[in-house]
Amino acid sequence: FIDSEVDHPNLAMKWHNSIIALLYLFCTHLHAHKPETKINKADNFKASGQPTPATAVGSKPRFAPPKLPDGAYYAQYFPGPGSPADHGLVLSQSKKDSDELADKYDGQWSVEVPDSSAIEGDYALVMKSPAKHYAISAKLDRPFVFDQPDKQFVLQYDVKFQHGMECGGAYLKLLTDSPSLNLTEFTDRTAYTIMFGPDKCGPEHKLHFILRHRCPATGNVEEKHARKPQVDLSAYFNDKRTHLYTLVVSSDNSFQVYIDQVLVNNGSLLEDLQPPVNPPPDADDSTDQKPADWDDREKIPDPKAVRPADWDESQSEFIDDAQASVPAGWLLDEPPTVPDTTAKKPADWDDDIDGAWQPAHIENPKCKDAPGCGPWTRPKVRNPLYRGQWTPPLVDNPAYRGAWRPRRIANADGFVDKQPWKFSPIGAIGFELWSVTEGVAFDNLLIVDRKPLADSFADQTWSIKRQAERQQDSALQAVFDAVRDATNDRPWIWAALLVGVVLPVVLLIAYCCCLRESSPSSKAAAAAARARRKKTDGDDDYDYDDEDDEDDDDDLVDDAAPAAAEADYYDDSDEPPELVDLDAPDDEPEAEPIGAEPSVTGPRQRTVGKA
Repeated sequence: FIDSEVDHPNLAMKWHNSIIALLYLFCTHLHAHKPETKINKADNFKASGQPTPATAVGSKPRFAPPKLPDGAYYAQYFPGPGSPADHGLVLSQSKKDSDELADKYDGQWSVEVPDSSAIEGDYALVMKSPAKHYAISAKLDRPFVFDQPDKQFVLQYDVKFQHGMECGGAYLKLLTDSPSLNLTEFTDRTAYTIMFGPDKCGPEHKLHFILRHRCPATGNVEEKHARKPQVDLSAYFNDKRTHLYTLVVSSDNSFQVYIDQVLVNNGSLLEDLQPPVNPPPDADDSTDQKPADWDDREKIPDPKAVRPADWDESQSEFIDDAQASVPAGWLLDEPPTVPDTTAKKPADWDDDIDGAWQPAHIENPKCKDAPGCGPWTRPKVRNPLYRGQWTPPLVDNPAYRGAWRPRRIANADGFVDKQPWKFSPIGAIGFELWSVTEGVAFDNLLIVDRKPLADSFADQTWSIKRQAERQQDSALQAVFDAVRDATNDRPWIWAALLVGVVLPVVLLIAYCCCLRESSPSSKAAAAAARARRKKTDGDDDYDYDDEDDEDDDDDLVDDAAPAAAEADYYDDSDEPPELVDLDAPDDEPEAEPIGAEPSVTGPRQRTVGKA
């Protein structure tokens, strides 16, 4: 399989590169043949016969407008430049519920192509100011009313943290529809029906899904929070790529949350919100009181226990150490501090008001190099006779009745809402945010009533954008992404890669290393190099004083031979060895290799194998 004359390291490198290439092709193949639940951008457009919504412009594809879903309640992909108002957005003229000027919504918005955009002419709504409050909103084309069991509520939009995110939100508020809704007065107090989207501050990463549920019995409104997704969200804030956030709520009271078309959270509105939508059917009776004879002590002091006769409670826990003595050099007669002789009474000091002036005290200079000054006291040690106060041991209480709890009665505020999916109608969509980090870009905002409509819109927008961003990244990063995407729904691929790729590479490298050490050609090359090492092209006029010098030189040559042999092993050149002048100024003269003839005419020279 491997001939003795083959360059083993080069062979191993070729095998390594081949395996990496196969790994990349394998993962790319899996990524391109995902289940239908995963979005494959280019294939979807080819299969549907639609034109690909981007054409090349230099090194970047050109943005092409997507087809808006039929019946969309709101769809905004920012087709070109202009002010936010040109795209139907309304800036808030109000400020947060505070009198502080800093709480004014003065964060600047811009509709522009993000600096790191991978698509030519792809505009987005960008937050331009660091450490500011933002508030902007837009009316829906028509209110979304939760009244039809055959439709879903689907919210979807893109977010890109161009500079990462230190602290700030990127979530949307779906504002409750009402005749009094005024978008110029949009604040944190404006009633909303749903809040959804990413949020981060410090090490805490969140993906909010909050709904405001109205009690059918009392009309009171209370926030209900979905549980935290059981996935690591940090990469979505730090990788500086565009990510797609999708919320789906159905009339069967189920909800799903997706990031980049991958399900990251789901559950039931009836069972997986905190606090629960429906309160418990019973509650504690606030009028119930614990009986006077109720004994809830699980343990009591043993009434039969008697203090031992030799138990001494008079001993202190710590006593002076009788073995201690004054350290050598301790200055018993010197105070630790002395008045500062350089201090002067302040000119404005009034003895009648401030009292008699005294200079401040400073550390006694004589104590600086001493172990201590002033009175010496013995250190304390634990008293071996100390036993403490005696207490009887605890035993089980025969009268114990358990922890008392008030009786349960029917919950006066209880109700049962079997259709919590019937939220308050939504009339507008808005961002009401605080962000330390600027450059957050929003795009492709969409509200529809069927998930396939949102998927189709994502095919034409986010999917194309993700592909362009990947092409903009390094090839190595693309390999990592392909592996990650391919293994999202196929964890077994990791085991297959370990057995089929990593293990053979390790075994191949180990085999090549062992073969190189034991190969006859390696030994022959080493012997030949050793022989060449002993040859000289000139005579040497250096005399050896004794046999010890010759022995030392022999050791030097033998030690150098393996290194020279290995250098020759990797050198395919037929050029003669380079001659190095050894009579150049040096710290010490070098010994001549064994077997050289003394020279009487020229400088010392020895052969050096070329690297």
